[in-house]
Amino acid sequence: MITRLPAMKIAEDARNAALNGAAIIPTFGSPTLVMAEHVQTAIIEAAGRVHDRDTRGARALRDTISQYLAQTYDVVADPERELLITHGAMHGLSVTFRALFEPGDEVIVPAPTFFFDESIRSTGAIPVYVDLLEADEWQWDLERIAAKVTPRTRALMLCNPNNPTASVPSRDLVQAVVHWAASKELLVVADEAYARFVFDGDVYTPQMKFRNDYEGLVTVTSLSKNYGFSNWRVGYVHAPEPLLSRIHLQFEWDALDVGPVPQAAARAVIDGPQEWLEKVLATYQPNRDQLMDGLAKIGLSAVRPRGGPFALVNFSSIALRGRELEAGLLARGIAAVAGDGFMGPNTHARIMFGGLTEDVARVIEGLRLLVGDSTKGG
Repeated sequence: MITRLPAMKIAEDARNAALNGAAIIPTFGSPTLVMAEHVQTAIIEAAGRVHDRDTRGARALRDTISQYLAQTYDVVADPERELLITHGAMHGLSVTFRALFEPGDEVIVPAPTFFFDESIRSTGAIPVYVDLLEADEWQWDLERIAAKVTPRTRALMLCNPNNPTASVPSRDLVQAVVHWAASKELLVVADEAYARFVFDGDVYTPQMKFRNDYEGLVTVTSLSKNYGFSNWRVGYVHAPEPLLSRIHLQFEWDALDVGPVPQAAARAVIDGPQEWLEKVLATYQPNRDQLMDGLAKIGLSAVRPRGGPFALVNFSSIALRGRELEAGLLARGIAAVAGDGFMGPNTHARIMFGGLTEDVARVIEGLRLLVGDSTKGG
């Protein structure tokens, strides 16, 4: 039986708690912004026109994405044959899995990681989890990954930067994983939604940097995180033409196309001025530092986030686990998913730090109260 998406369940619990008078602290996993004036103008203009329907997505948007990838990451993406516009990354992942996986296929998934489980299982494929280690800063471990390969292994599913651990693999590690997958003739599907959330001078390396080394790569991403675009549900799939054609066929049967107005907004948000976004993106590293300092003072720990607006905090020093840990955090105003929701340890929970400085301070205070009450047996 299909289960709820853990983050959506926690969000619903938080809304219900707020309706009943609880003071839920507003922290976010992506920017929550009113669209800038130039985006609003593009939306109004698009709403006043009749548009041709292209099931791969508006060519103008695909051209914009192709130019952005080339200019920002030196990554080649043929806008005609290698890009597909989707209703967000979750939708892109779903159609990718259904296009490329068969019942009985095994998909290796290093974890903790984002919520891929039910989408993989819906195809009849089987997710095979590789436990990553906090002592290794949650980095991919090729030996552990290789140990999971069987004759039924079809693909490797990656998340870069990782949600919920906020780890960012080095260029050398990304290249090594791609070369290893090529040697095994395995597909590599990568969810790369937090490209602009990288701290301390680290560099996000798209797996498509190495597409000349191996053609079995599919990257799925969204505009939600990098452009404050959650309400618009626009994402895209980037893959070599033979793979993208199969994904495109699945997409047509699934959704036909993406509406022209959201696509016009997406083009404007990528191609237009970035200062309004950069101001918000610049707040995440100071917020990260504030949270990490606060954790140290109250006796909690987390691997220092290198890319992403959250930390996977270790609560093993207190007695709460899993659902009880989530409930304890929510009682202190903190909406957080426990680590087992990400196929990781139930002693941990993902704490978000996107938002205002004063709200990060409230999160730290809530964590202090949780630790203190647990010590007292409360």
